[in-house]
Amino acid sequence: MNKHLARGLSASALFCIYSATALPLYDVTVATDGSGDFRSVQEAINHAPDNQQPYVIYIRNGIYQEKLEVKRSNIHLIGEDRDKTVITATTANGTFNPEKGKKFGTTGSRTVNIDAPDFSAQSLTIENGFDYPANQAKAKDDPTRVKNTQAVALLISNKADRVQFKDVNLKSYQDTFYTKAGRTYIDDSRIMGTVDFIFGHGTALFEDSDIVARYRSDVKPGAPLGYISAPSTNIKKPFGLVFKDCRLSKEDKVPAHSYGLGRPWHPTTRFADGRYADPNAVGHSAFINCQMDDHIYGWDKMSGKDINKNKIWFYPEDSRFWEFHNTGPGANARDIKRPQLSAEQLMHYTNQEILSGWSPDITLGAKSTIRGEVVHASMRFPAVITIKDSVGKTFVINTDKKGRYHTSIAGMTAPLLVSADDQSGASCLKSNQYRSICSSAIVAEVTNNGVTTANINPFSDLVVSSLAANEGIKGPQLLVENKKLPPLSHKIWTEANQHFSDAFKNVIKQHGLNPEQNWNPVSYSKAYAPVMREIASQVIHNRGYDTKTGLASKTYLTDLEFRPIINLEKVPSYLLQDNQLAETQKVVREAKKRIFIVGDSTASNYEPDVYPRMGWGQAFDQLVSDHQDIQVVNAARSGRSSRDYINGRWLSHLEPLVKPGDYLFIQFSHNDEKCNGAKKKRGPIDVANLCTYPNDKQGHPQYPENHQEMSLQYTLEKYLSFAEHHKMHPVMLTSVPRAKTVKNKPGVPVRPVQHTTKQNKLHGYQFFGSYTQTVKDTAAKHHVPLLDMQSRVMEMANKTTGDEWKHLWLAVDPEKYPFYKTRSSGTLQKPDTTHFQEQGARKIAKLVVKEIKQTDALNQLSTYLP
Repeated sequence: MNKHLARGLSASALFCIYSATALPLYDVTVATDGSGDFRSVQEAINHAPDNQQPYVIYIRNGIYQEKLEVKRSNIHLIGEDRDKTVITATTANGTFNPEKGKKFGTTGSRTVNIDAPDFSAQSLTIENGFDYPANQAKAKDDPTRVKNTQAVALLISNKADRVQFKDVNLKSYQDTFYTKAGRTYIDDSRIMGTVDFIFGHGTALFEDSDIVARYRSDVKPGAPLGYISAPSTNIKKPFGLVFKDCRLSKEDKVPAHSYGLGRPWHPTTRFADGRYADPNAVGHSAFINCQMDDHIYGWDKMSGKDINKNKIWFYPEDSRFWEFHNTGPGANARDIKRPQLSAEQLMHYTNQEILSGWSPDITLGAKSTIRGEVVHASMRFPAVITIKDSVGKTFVINTDKKGRYHTSIAGMTAPLLVSADDQSGASCLKSNQYRSICSSAIVAEVTNNGVTTANINPFSDLVVSSLAANEGIKGPQLLVENKKLPPLSHKIWTEANQHFSDAFKNVIKQHGLNPEQNWNPVSYSKAYAPVMREIASQVIHNRGYDTKTGLASKTYLTDLEFRPIINLEKVPSYLLQDNQLAETQKVVREAKKRIFIVGDSTASNYEPDVYPRMGWGQAFDQLVSDHQDIQVVNAARSGRSSRDYINGRWLSHLEPLVKPGDYLFIQFSHNDEKCNGAKKKRGPIDVANLCTYPNDKQGHPQYPENHQEMSLQYTLEKYLSFAEHHKMHPVMLTSVPRAKTVKNKPGVPVRPVQHTTKQNKLHGYQFFGSYTQTVKDTAAKHHVPLLDMQSRVMEMANKTTGDEWKHLWLAVDPEKYPFYKTRSSGTLQKPDTTHFQEQGARKIAKLVVKEIKQTDALNQLSTYLP
């Protein structure tokens, strides 16, 4: 039987099971090393607010020696890793409890006690570390030998109900899991033990879990090693312990026919007429669609005491023990002592009936679906949608031609990471080849057995980027590449969504809508869809580049002039003035002449956070734009080489904007020069992603065999082809110089030969030469106007005296500009000799204007310049 079909409603169910899950994002963290909000899990539980709202605790990997008490409802524990996040205690029934002056007893032996409703735990281990084998190996007269060895790992107490577990280990020997009351749901987990290791009065449903019988050496040959279940279900309750789609396996050395499926526990109970085995505890256990190894032999009997304290036996045939469609060497449907459910009886074993109408949401039910739209100006459709959950389950589907999708998420565990890949490139992650256009969204608000909305757009990707950064993950795509979605911060999620909502409130109001009604980038309703399409068309969305790994990193958002619209905070705020996006879109589209600049960090726009750092293109924009109907679009990007600018898809974002008659200013080489493969750490990464090789002394392109894309001339020619295709006017610029003297010291006069490479002692360069000359050669070959900015800036710099050069390049007082207090360069003490501050950028911008006016081929453009 299909697992998810078994979760469906019975025909007689008349109640509604649709419900939104609590946000499965953590509120606090626990870490043994003190890096979290608390060092112990109990301390975190004790600090839960009194409002009974969901309180999620993220427990980082470690061994937590604790006996937990959970007496507040809506506590949720999420571990970092099922096998590495361990909550453990070492107390058995017969262990002496010094606080109470007596033995712990079976109930007191527990490691974790759940005594409140609506608890959940995920991706962790709860164990009772009492060393049963070592104890049994002791001599019987050894005073340290414990006689009563029940050691409960997890106890579900009387006030508990609607308790859920997923991806957990429950580990002990005797009496591992004890349910006294309520309803418990356990999915995709592992429970280990020996004698009666799943037992009690409550109702518990186990799905898709490993039930592991452990080895013990203290039994006589041929005697049972243990029993899987020992239910004591009250006769008035229809369901006790139900196992669906589970795997009954065993440890090494466990012999065949050594474990019973269960035995009837009639616990000794005090009644009005005496104390004796409870006659109303007519246990219920059922194993449905389970795989059974050869250690299973069927059901067994169990003893109790009558009113006179005499031993009496309770037999399986007098209990409610059932099987259906089990397989494997331990299954035997023909054995009359192993009764099978009929088809009619099986109809009542839906999850809804077993759990009396409760629908657990730690695993989404069979009717759970997700739908949404991908809104992205540069993405092609159909795109591939990947949905990943917090335990590693992944679904993959395609959108339609309009970017819409709808699919089942039954069996998944929230939160969900939904990502879109238009597959226009080799991958979403690497830039050594043409990269795909990709975006993502975190879906924290999920409707169980209903429809969840999950839209993907540039703004949802920024939320993902913020959440990833908080977990030390450098970008949305690295989060997508994880095997599972790690725990994520509720605080960061809320803050990131609030920034979005605040930034676009006025836009929403202009459309006559209410910005207070579910206006967020993921779950907005259809009424808000036109607004999202509008603002998404007004931004440039892309992901950055991590220089240490060569992989895609955090999310960047700019307006259509490539001006940053978010700051550099871990949770970025939007830097938007009223109607900025719409007005910028209008200006870019309607300007009679546009100059598009492609290049690197010496030209690019910068966030206000880093002021006074400024690229010359940023200053050029301020100098030239709005003068005589000309508009500058400074699309230069920090850290980019000519090759990576294309592979990283920055050039693709210009495609919808350009039109015939526009100018394309092309200036690269700073990052193209990173071709020293022998350089420690970054060398091979730079060669793979950034490096292009200059022409040789004879002007011939150089590149590895079959890798023409690693020739600077070849890559520059791609920009010329782009310009030709769009009927643009290309202009090439030599790169600006670094403020380095002939002795390679910061300062002036700057060395006259720059942007060249030569072989080193480690033979790190496959090819070397002059990048400046290659730019000049390429311009001459294709008859493209050339602005020799390297020479012009050198001339300007060499006219300065003393430390005046520090007012041009980035050398600032960190007391005046605190951003630079923690930077490795850019200060008066350690100048950044590559990048410029405002004064230098503005002077270079004026030099660019001067060069344009002195270039005959650009006479027409000159008429538009100040």
